[in-house]
Amino acid sequence: MDLNLSNAMIDEVGDLFRALGDSSRLRILKSLLSKEEPMSQGALADAAGLSQANASKHLACMVRVGLVTREAKGNTVFFSPTLPLAKDICNLVCGHVTERTTRAYHALR
Repeated sequence: MDLNLSNAMIDEVGDLFRALGDSSRLRILKSLLSKEEPMSQGALADAAGLSQANASKHLACMVRVGLVTREAKGNTVFFSPTLPLAKDICNLVCGHVTERTTRAYHALR
């Protein structure tokens, strides 16, 4: 952690981690990262098992904290993960969770 961060910047970091703390947002991020191309809100809602309104709320949060970008094309809005940030964070955290659960599983055997 950069120890020279101001309190305002620490608050921004907290907002990013809060955004990542919601499983619906993680499902949206997983869909975006696995598709490897921009996706519409409707496609993301379907992929994440969310209503359009709920997906819209989560996508607005993700855009606000910089996890995804939005681009309007005609009447449709497409979303993309902010790379490499989104992919790096997911790989780091998912790798940690995988290692931790693997160790816990082996400890029970």
